[in-house]
Formats: sequence, C-alpha cells, structure tokens
Amino acid sequence: MKIGLDNNEIKDNDAAHSDGLADMIREQSEKEKTKLSDLKGKAKAAYIWDYYKWWFIGGIIVIVLAVTFIRDWRENSKPVFLYAEMLNTYFAYDKSNTISDDFVRAENIDLDKEQLVIGTDTYLSDENFDNTMIAFQQRLIASYAAQSIDVVIGPKKILEGPANCDAYANFEEILPKELLEELKDRDYELYYFDPAADEIDDTGYDPTPYCAGIYLDNCTYLNNMGENGAYPVAETEGDRIIFTIAANSLRVDHAIDFLKFLTE
Repeated sequence: MKIGLDNNEIKDNDAAHSDGLADMIREQSEKEKTKLSDLKGKAKAAYIWDYYKWWFIGGIIVIVLAVTFIRDWRENSKPVFLYAEMLNTYFAYDKSNTISDDFVRAENIDLDKEQLVIGTDTYLSDENFDNTMIAFQQRLIASYAAQSIDVVIGPKKILEGPANCDAYANFEEILPKELLEELKDRDYELYYFDPAADEIDDTGYDPTPYCAGIYLDNCTYLNNMGENGAYPVAETEGDRIIFTIAANSLRVDHAIDFLKFLTE
C-alpha cells in the first residue's frame, strides 16, 4: 500500500514539529529561570557556573585567541631593529640572560615601535645530524636567504660552513677603521676565513682569505653572564666563539652597534 502526503500536509507537520520544539525550549528556559530565582549566594553562583561553564570557557578561549592574534599581528608588523642568533649558548638552560633588556636600554630602543630579536636557544652540532639539528640548520639558512638575519654568534667549527658560501660580511670593509683598530688594541682577534683551506669545494667563490668576523674570547660582558658565562671555555680552536654579520644584512649599522655593545 502506498501512502502519500501532499505538500500542505508536509508543511503542517513541519510547522507542528517546529512549534513543539519551540514550546519545549521555552518551557525548559522558564524552569531554569524559576530554579535560578530560588537560589541565593554561593548556591546561585555554583549553579550558574555548572550550567553555563562551557559557554564561559568557550568565550574565554575565543577572547584569548583574539587577543593573542591581535598582539602577534601588531608585534610582527613592527619593523625589526636587529635580528641576532647566538648559537650553542648556555642560555637554553640558564635563564639569567639579560642581553635583550641590556641592549634595549643601551640603544634606547622603543619596543612599542620596533622589534628586537636575539635568539639564544638554537644548538647546532658538527657531529649530530638528527631531525632537530637539520630543522635548526634549515631555519638558519632560510634566514640568510630571506635577508632577515643580521648577526650570528657561535663556535668557529659551526660558522665555517656558511663562511665558505660568502654568508658573512668582510669586517675590514664594513667596520669603521677606528673601531677595528680599537678592538685590535684591546686584544680582540679578527677571524680570517681561508676558502682554499676549507674542505668544501669552493668552485665559483673568491679563494682570497677575508675577515669574516671577530673572536669573542675576551668579551667580558658575555664571560660574566649567568653563572658560567654565555659560552663554555673553548678547549679547541673550533670551540672559539666568533661574532659575524650577515653579508646581505639590511641593518648593518645596528649589527655594528650590537658588536660595540658586547665589546665595550
């Protein structure tokens, strides 16, 4: 047997169903209002929290996400004063690092208008090439390629790889001569990279040695940071810490200011 409903009957059934649902919602709402009006003090507060907590929690999450998004957008939209990476420091474990705060004060940087990024958590190894190490290296290479990084400080054995690819500016060309002479007079040793002595094929690159940075062995500021200094005492030539400036840095003047700050 075939039963059929015409369009009017279907509309009537839908309307009845909607009306029934609306009545049910109104009835439930009236019950909740009556129950709520009978409660007082802590009982009332506890009831409101128990009944509406997921709405409260959801609302808080939405507000937090919105505030975080707006804050991050504003922060990332500010121009960068300096982006420096300090590789293999003790600061991943020792949180007494005050370099950013000290540099902000020294340069009178207005953080409401500009960003200062000094990374101190990246560790690179010349022996261990696991996924984490590869990810760190890829991030560093991408920063060079994007011209977003200005300064890289780290052990010689780590920094010699990028030096072979002309990643670093020539200090004898970018530093004021008086600053260069002052640093040498104060026993700061210049780091010369010799492409011909490197094991990596240097085809296509200028084989002439150039001044790619400066050693920070006697940097009093870094040596007195935290409990053990910013870096471990170098036991080999490859462990010595070098300050370099990216060859394609867009903020060379600020990078030089950072060098002055560390070596004063």
